[in-house]
Amino acid sequence: MMHLHRTRTVLLAALLGLLPQRSVAESIPTPPKDALTLYAPKLTESDVSAYAKRALTDWQAPGMAVAVIHHGKVVALGAYGNRRMGGSAQVDIHTRFALASLTKTLTAATIGMLAEEGKIALRRPLKDTHPDLVFSDPVVTAQLTMLDILSHRSGISESADLLWTATGYDRKEVLRRLKDVPQESPFRSRFSYSNVLYALAGELAAKAESTTWESLIRQRIFVPAALHDAGFGVPSAPDGNIATPHALRNQVLTAITPRALDNIAPAAGVYASISDLANLLRAFTSDGQLDGKQVFSKTLIDAMMTPQTPVGLAQWQKALYPQSHFLLHGLGLMLQDYRGKLVAWNTGGIDGFSCTLALIPDEKLGLAVLTNVPFTGLPEAVVFSLLDHYLGSTGTDWNQARLALSKNSRARQAAAVQAQLGTQTSQKLALPAKQLVGTYVSALLGEAELRQDGSGLTLRIAKSLTGRLFPWQPTRLRMQFDDAELGVAPCDLELSPDGTVASFVLGEHGKFVRAAAK
Repeated sequence: MMHLHRTRTVLLAALLGLLPQRSVAESIPTPPKDALTLYAPKLTESDVSAYAKRALTDWQAPGMAVAVIHHGKVVALGAYGNRRMGGSAQVDIHTRFALASLTKTLTAATIGMLAEEGKIALRRPLKDTHPDLVFSDPVVTAQLTMLDILSHRSGISESADLLWTATGYDRKEVLRRLKDVPQESPFRSRFSYSNVLYALAGELAAKAESTTWESLIRQRIFVPAALHDAGFGVPSAPDGNIATPHALRNQVLTAITPRALDNIAPAAGVYASISDLANLLRAFTSDGQLDGKQVFSKTLIDAMMTPQTPVGLAQWQKALYPQSHFLLHGLGLMLQDYRGKLVAWNTGGIDGFSCTLALIPDEKLGLAVLTNVPFTGLPEAVVFSLLDHYLGSTGTDWNQARLALSKNSRARQAAAVQAQLGTQTSQKLALPAKQLVGTYVSALLGEAELRQDGSGLTLRIAKSLTGRLFPWQPTRLRMQFDDAELGVAPCDLELSPDGTVASFVLGEHGKFVRAAAK
């Protein structure tokens, strides 16, 4: 067995161009259970509790759960606040939260394990083994590899997200339509985040094992890493121990219905508790071991934390982190220098949930924060508060810094939407509504049906993306999506020479051309 494990380790190292490295912690003895303070004197459970409770107050958020792990041992595992705003049921360490994009870390780790076993080639063009894969750019079609997907450097447009958001398309249909996603930048020229390509990666990994992605993750992650509360899709629990997501409605945090994410599950479809993430971090901070069993090889963990794609710090990030000089992406993890330490992290944010996971590999320190609000700045504020405390730094009030940034961001987004819509100048349509009614087609999203009912115009895109259209300007309507999280968008009519509507452009959803009459 030792020989087999060594073979797998060397294989992954060769695939990624890495050399096996001696573990930093090989010379550090395992601390006795009653002597944690010898190994984590800089951060205590009371410190964690104080930061978490203050964050809930500052952000006026309902609930939160926090884990701090050091050398594979639990330093703090706490739950604070309520599962629902105004409710009485409290968050505990087994309350389920949506992980959103933290799922990518699990998908990347699973694919890395398959690569160790020789079941997936990270650097081989996917076209060699999956000839049916086609993208809009022939270079991507011919050369895209699994490593390109996991490190976000395909160059395809983020408009791919339109395929899964409220369309009603299942995972198979979302992936089938990848061929219609435009190429935004040259292949491998820059960081280009893609949820849909991660969904593709998960499906190809499952195919390599002749199973489903859900079964694969359960077998490779949930069971060996003791994620006992974890599951897929909308969070659920036999005892009802579920955090309710919240969104801002008229500047008030309001409980909302969680979004189903089955159609991109390998990118964002896992839910879990803080107890689950604590076990995952225990493995990541002890060279892949959990309770005496090897869950991940150390070489796999090193590979996930090895830079693959430059990301770069935006101006707001440079202002927020003046101590940082780079931001890179490994495999399912961001990599950032902070106060002289490498921090490997990932965040997740989906309607009403946000979370963060962070590791300082040199310190064997791991942190995770789960919340049931849409502000990713909240879990990040708690993580960096704890990192500063651990590293002996003071001076940054991360709650206030991230809260101000979050408020400014929301204000800018609202202003951008208003600027895109422009000023309303019309109370009625400039042409009869019946001239708009009909079937239209988008190269990316497929069919759209524009109808008239007793109260006005309605629009359905794909299977289930719906909304109502209202007069706004002579050739512009205002689209109010039925999915409140999608808000509003301008709908610009394009008229043919005879004055009929030939097509319309719906905000970021793009152009829809009237279909020929059948």
